[in-house]
Amino acid sequence: MKRLLAGPRSVEEALRADPKRIVVVYASAERLRELDSLLRKTLVKAELRTGSELEQLARGLKHQGVLAITGEYAYAELEDVLDQAPEKPLLVALDQISDPHNFGAIVRSSVAFGANAVITLKDRAAPVTPVVVRASAGATERARIARVTNLVRSLDGLRKRGMQVLGLAADAESTLDSIPYETAGRVLVIGSEGDGLRRLTREHCDALVRIEMPGGFESLNASVATSIALYESARARARTEST
Repeated sequence: MKRLLAGPRSVEEALRADPKRIVVVYASAERLRELDSLLRKTLVKAELRTGSELEQLARGLKHQGVLAITGEYAYAELEDVLDQAPEKPLLVALDQISDPHNFGAIVRSSVAFGANAVITLKDRAAPVTPVVVRASAGATERARIARVTNLVRSLDGLRKRGMQVLGLAADAESTLDSIPYETAGRVLVIGSEGDGLRRLTREHCDALVRIEMPGGFESLNASVATSIALYESARARARTEST
């Protein structure tokens, strides 16, 4: 099934990440000039389109003068991710994140802070859609996203590999920065926007942790909390590599 990518960042990331999957780029004259060197380098077919033609093709998506038709999103297999991961991997596991904008923002932060993969559910969770791609600023095209049927079972499998499974919860006693980074790697588990982590998910984490907020605000939304947790975890991983 073909996908539609909309917006300069999304299309540029796709061209850099896997140009062979792009069927064609449709763009305004201005955008074609901007993308010319990248299109020549990747040998991707591009066609000039008017503003009205792009609007019709975009079907309501914000395109800013450029669209790309590409293949079906290539989800990763979790086992492959683990087999190919470097030492001390950092993973993000999403427990029923259904808002595409939050999902996209989490993927963007995961790529920015060096997470090796994002794990999400096949059901009751947002798939990678054009809205998610745009919300991620095209980071979906560089990320490794694995979908699993049963998150609890997957977390148990990661724990058996020695990975440290930490669930983010506003009511947790421990703070994230108080937990040393395990040499086998870390999994950050993020709950849904409304209900947080499900009971079974909480029970299958090694520990529940919170982000310390001196300002006294009660909670952060899922994508903001994930960004902070990724930043802290990336720093903790770097400290283990320097010792």
